[in-house]
Amino acid sequence: MRSLLAILWLAAALPALAQEVPGLDLSQPPKQKDRGDTTELPPIDLSKPGEPSVKPTAAQPEARPIVPFSEKDVALGDKVKAVQRKGFMKRGRFEVAPVFAFTVNDAFYQKFGAGLRLAYNLHDSFGLALRGVTYRKPEFSNPRSWQPSPIRTDNARAGKIAFGGQLLSSQIYDQLMLDGIWSPVYGKVSFLQKQIIHFDLFLSAGFGLVWTATTEPPRNEDPHIATDFGGGVRFYPKEWLAFELGMTATLYPDRPIASLPATVQKVFVANVGLSFFFPTTFEYVHP
Repeated sequence: MRSLLAILWLAAALPALAQEVPGLDLSQPPKQKDRGDTTELPPIDLSKPGEPSVKPTAAQPEARPIVPFSEKDVALGDKVKAVQRKGFMKRGRFEVAPVFAFTVNDAFYQKFGAGLRLAYNLHDSFGLALRGVTYRKPEFSNPRSWQPSPIRTDNARAGKIAFGGQLLSSQIYDQLMLDGIWSPVYGKVSFLQKQIIHFDLFLSAGFGLVWTATTEPPRNEDPHIATDFGGGVRFYPKEWLAFELGMTATLYPDRPIASLPATVQKVFVANVGLSFFFPTTFEYVHP
């Protein structure tokens, strides 16, 4: 009887056991639930400046935009050019320069002179100049009469004793020279760390006429043909102004005393002057 009841119970449980249990579908990837901490962020575009996530308020200043590359990332060689343009141009400009001169190679008589130089710059580094200098000064009694006035030094007395009371020296009166001026070197310097002043080094050479003491009556000689050469430096604090320091050597044949043969006289003169340029402004032109 018990065996019959067990068989009947198993027969009633078979339909429930025969029901199909749902399985996993492996043909599609499983769906993941959204999680706030694992969400993938969109890619960042570095070509555009980033926008601040927090808007500035009145108490908080506006933040500068974040850029991927700044000026600090640029190499120094890309900022500073190896060859920079000139800061002062002379090409096509006229120059008027008052000149003050004094001799430096006469140990017995010091001579002072003044004159004027007119120049035209054919190129930025080359120009032609007409220079006239006189070593005379007007007399107080007769301002129309200009006479040379050399200053006697302390060595003149000793020189007269050594040369028997006679000093052989040529007294220059006037000179008129045509010079070519070449400026091969150009640069700039800092003045008191506040201002940059441009300068150039120049060389000059030319020829002309010189009047000396031996050309005056009663000998009544013609002016001497002379040549000169020199150099110096010019500073340009303004577009229309230059300050000049230079040295010039003038050579000419002369005979200080009629009884002596002619010799080549050498007069070394230090020059100090100011140059005024016209037009007063210039426009930079690429070479």
